[in-house]
Amino acid sequence: MTDETTGYVYILEVSDIDLPVCKIGMTTRDPTSRCDEINKSSTGDFIWAISHSIFVSDCKKLERLIHDKLSPLRQKRREFFNLRADDAYRAVMSIFESQDEIKMMIELESKSLSIINPDHKVKKNNRYLSKHGSDEYAEILQSFCEVLGVKGRAFGQLNKPFFGMSDGNEGVQWNISVCTQSNNIRMGVNLEGIKYKDWPIAKLIKSELAVPGLLSVIQKLDSEDEINMTFYRDAWQVVSRPEIREKYIGGKEFNLNELTHGEWERILNEALNCLDKERDYKGRNMQDVTMVNKNGSVLVRTMPVSPHLTIWSPLIINDNIDDAIRNKFNQLIHIHRWMMQLS
Repeated sequence: MTDETTGYVYILEVSDIDLPVCKIGMTTRDPTSRCDEINKSSTGDFIWAISHSIFVSDCKKLERLIHDKLSPLRQKRREFFNLRADDAYRAVMSIFESQDEIKMMIELESKSLSIINPDHKVKKNNRYLSKHGSDEYAEILQSFCEVLGVKGRAFGQLNKPFFGMSDGNEGVQWNISVCTQSNNIRMGVNLEGIKYKDWPIAKLIKSELAVPGLLSVIQKLDSEDEINMTFYRDAWQVVSRPEIREKYIGGKEFNLNELTHGEWERILNEALNCLDKERDYKGRNMQDVTMVNKNGSVLVRTMPVSPHLTIWSPLIINDNIDDAIRNKFNQLIHIHRWMMQLS
């Protein structure tokens, strides 16, 4: 057929993280090209991947029918729906069962009726949900990206105890993380012990040891704001970071209002020791660490380690998500500037 409405209806899912949201649209061109176009066209959105696409006789009409059917699940002010791509696909199939005007078609090149991302896996329901529903988690992460005006880079998984989003910057990053078991949400400024351009974590540590500046920055913060610092010791097993007993440099997390000059100096020296002195601290050091297995057993091993700094604050959302995130950015902006200047 050569009718201009012949084309695809596609269902997109969030790439790299398991969220119960999807985008549904139509195109008379290749769905993969359309997905790439969507990912490049705007900021403040997720990175999307094709979950399903269906070649039909009237893609415009089918898109309207789908949007009408799923309108109660459409997010306000946003162009996606609060359901998983696989559930959306089942909804599309139910439309074909209730009408016979729109037909699924076989392409001239004999491609299958439903093109499914070869890496796509059916995603199971989440185990960790409490006060916030999974759709609200998606809206919080989306708002984080929109307020910053970035695509964002996901980490973790929604069906795991811990997941979140960063601004994707190579070095100092804004990030937001969710612990779904405790329902705690954090926003913070993050610098990992990774090479990036020239080991910025090493530059920050050495600068602070020479001329400490963090405590002066703390004086600019509102003393009523709860802002905490965690300096992690990351142990590396190829690209993964297993759980270790020694994960907290300084032995614990610190509230910035209680941090003393002596404690900060001790933390910095311990963090510097996680880097390779022989390479001017531009590389991971080797240390004995205690790996904690899922069954509770432990194993002492010599592993590569690196320091990882995060300064964060709890995100409490009482009403407007965007306002809560903007307020948190304002609370932490001096920390972000300090970290950027030193790294």
